[in-house]
Amino acid sequence: MSSFTCCLWRLWRLSPLPASIGLSLFAAPAMAFDSSGGTASLFIIVGLGGFTLINALMQGLFFFAGQYRNPLFAKRHVLTALIVPLLAFALTLYDHRAWSDFALNLGMIIVGVGLVLLPLQLRQLNQPSNQHANWLQSLGALFVLGISYLLPPCALFAIILGHIALASHAKAPTKALGAKLLSYFVLVASYGLFGYWLYHLLSKLGA
Repeated sequence: MSSFTCCLWRLWRLSPLPASIGLSLFAAPAMAFDSSGGTASLFIIVGLGGFTLINALMQGLFFFAGQYRNPLFAKRHVLTALIVPLLAFALTLYDHRAWSDFALNLGMIIVGVGLVLLPLQLRQLNQPSNQHANWLQSLGALFVLGISYLLPPCALFAIILGHIALASHAKAPTKALGAKLLSYFVLVASYGLFGYWLYHLLSKLGA
C-alpha cells in the first residue's frame, strides 16, 4: 500500500492539475475586477481635494486682508466655490459602483462643502485691520502663480486673486503703487501660463 501511495503522490506532483487549480483560484478575482466608480473617486480626491486646499489658502488671504467685512463678497466667494463640490456630486451620482462607494464619496463631498461655507462664519468674526492688505493680496496671487508653474490649472486662481487685488488697489491708488504693479505682473504671467496650458490641452484632445 505504501508503494502504491508513493506512486500516486509522484503522479500528482507531475500532473499540471495542481497548477491549474491554483491559477483558477487567482483568476476569478481578476476577472471580477470592475473599474466603475473610480472616475468619481479620483475626481473627488485629486480635483476636490486640491481645490479645497487652494480655496482654504484664499479664505485665509481674504480674511486677513479684510475682504470678508463685505457680506456680499463672502456670499459670492461661497457661491462660486460651491461649483466644484456640485460637479463632484453630479459625477458621483453618474459613476458609482455600490452604496458603500456612494456613501464614501458623499461623505468627502460633505466635508468639502463644509469647508467651502467657512467664509460665512469668518465674516462674523472681528477681522483685523491690516494696513498692508494690498501687498498681502498681491503676494498671495504671486504665491499661487508660483504653484501654477507646477500645476498649470492653478493659474486660474492666480488670475482671480490678481483681479481682486487690483480692485482693492483702486480704492487706494497712491498708497501701494508697488503692490499694484505686482498685481499687473501676476495677471500677465497667469493669463499667459493658463492660455499656454489650455492650448496644449485642446491640442491633445483634438489629436
